[in-house]
Amino acid sequence: MTAARIPLKDQFFTREKVELIAREIERVDPAFRGDEFVAAVVARFPELELKARIDWIATCLEGNLPHDFRRAAGVLVRSLPAAADPALSDGDFGDFIYAPYAEYIARRGCTVADPEFSLATLREITTRFSAEFAIRPFLDAFPDQVLATLLVWTEDEHYHVRRLCSEGTRPRLPWARNLTLPYEVGIPLLDRLFADPTRYVTRSVANHVNDISRKDPDLALDTLERWRGSGRQRPREMSFVIRHAARTLVRADHPRALDIVRSSRAETRQVKDER
Repeated sequence: MTAARIPLKDQFFTREKVELIAREIERVDPAFRGDEFVAAVVARFPELELKARIDWIATCLEGNLPHDFRRAAGVLVRSLPAAADPALSDGDFGDFIYAPYAEYIARRGCTVADPEFSLATLREITTRFSAEFAIRPFLDAFPDQVLATLLVWTEDEHYHVRRLCSEGTRPRLPWARNLTLPYEVGIPLLDRLFADPTRYVTRSVANHVNDISRKDPDLALDTLERWRGSGRQRPREMSFVIRHAARTLVRADHPRALDIVRSSRAETRQVKDER
């Protein structure tokens, strides 16, 4: 008899994790009422699913952090643990317990007075856990400013920040609000990211193109062919991006998608044989 699987919400959000962030915040802000925060948070855990727990923790942060937004954001950033190792290429997703921090910034900082400050704060948070959900309200409210910032971030030294540029602009990001922007708005970002050396980034790029393929197969396939023809990505990794990005079309037996996947595999085998 197999043991019952523990739901993700109970793996990622536990009393111990809430106590951890309470201690981290208290270290930089002694006025933070850690015990009250923990009690309030965990009291509602039994009735809340995963995403609702993120929202509830953010609500409890609002009630316990300084009222001044920039001061409160500074407390959160100073309390964060060390960033994920930027030398890695994959495998360090971060800790879900910091997702409420990004949600807090989206709630309080998506204002005319604070977009630049808030984006810089999200950049810090995303090196501990992705801010892919939190950046979407900013994209809707300040599209030109945020897209310009993301274009700069595509060359950031930290692979989590580079991934956010693709993941945060995905047309069909799971669990996330839909963007009001056109689905092709992320293409200039992906043009810079498809040749990234880290799988954590290229997997997101492929997922993003797969999202696009559901709305505009020709745009998705044109983009993949253009990237492949550029020679900027290693053949093996380019083949991965193509397979993963075209998977929905391949399952639907889309002739052109099947053709592109077959030819990219053949190219990878040829390169391997020539070594």
